[in-house]
Amino acid sequence: MSRTLRAYAGALAAVAFLASGCSIDDPTKAGDAPSARPSFSLPSPSPLLPRAPLTGAETDEATAAKTSVLVPIEVGTGAAAPVGLDLADLVGLDFAEGSLLRAVGVYQSQAATKVGPVAAVRPGDLKLFNQLRPFVAHDHTVAQGWLDTLKSTNLASGTPASRKAAFTTASGRTYANAASLQAPAPSAAALPAPLFQYAQRGESLSATGLEPAASVTVQVAGHAALTWRFDQTTRRWQTTVGGVPVAAANLVLLTVPYKQKAVNALHRTVSLPDPAGTGAVRVFGAGQSVTGTWSKVGGLDSALNLLGPAESLVRLATGPTWVLLLPAAAKVTVS
Repeated sequence: MSRTLRAYAGALAAVAFLASGCSIDDPTKAGDAPSARPSFSLPSPSPLLPRAPLTGAETDEATAAKTSVLVPIEVGTGAAAPVGLDLADLVGLDFAEGSLLRAVGVYQSQAATKVGPVAAVRPGDLKLFNQLRPFVAHDHTVAQGWLDTLKSTNLASGTPASRKAAFTTASGRTYANAASLQAPAPSAAALPAPLFQYAQRGESLSATGLEPAASVTVQVAGHAALTWRFDQTTRRWQTTVGGVPVAAANLVLLTVPYKQKAVNALHRTVSLPDPAGTGAVRVFGAGQSVTGTWSKVGGLDSALNLLGPAESLVRLATGPTWVLLLPAAAKVTVS
């Protein structure tokens, strides 16, 4: 067959194929739906929540912007159990005169409507926590020199006499409504500055010098031994203070000098810690501890700095922290 005849025959075959109703598959024809392509989209990023300045934990904007309230609390007198320690973001603990303990709670991220028994403010309370710019709720029975120190800080303060609505009395003891004394900070300068640095997810207490710790006992002459145990379930250090269970994410043990001073207003000699200058520190986080140095130099407004071995930064676990002010002769046992 010639080339011309072959081309002609091919053309006739194509016409016959189309006439028979056959066609090449076309996914766009009716009755033959196109195959669905899987859709892909980036996940929405989680919103960045503000951090509570005194615990490092996530919170809401309104809470993060509130001022803090400092309340000195008597512990161990046998007259009344302490109230409100479990709601404090920060607690300072003094081993005071005789068998007396003194706690000072700083409240910011949780509403504490009853805190006490309220004690007199002492210079060590202000030296330790002044940089937080707290409102100071205190007992008016105080030495004039201590009031002068409080005045020099320019901190707002109140007593049962000056802020009656914020205090109540029960069985001869005074209690403060710390929540009612909080206020939205009017400016960034009024916001409490973090006292410590806090670890991000995956970070440890320190880059070096870590030791395991499940229990720590503090023994100070004249005082009952105080033992804290770390609970893996709650991730908290637990103990009893003044007969009341308390818990903390971190323990910061500062070795500080104590001095004795006769105070006429209290009719006794008191033992006063001085958390200013430099000294040794032992920090306990989530089942770990590290030994280092602390420093707070430059006056009441200076920051409290914690450094581990080789001047490594110490970063605390998020949550409440107790700061124990230990005399040099205190004995600390860790297991």
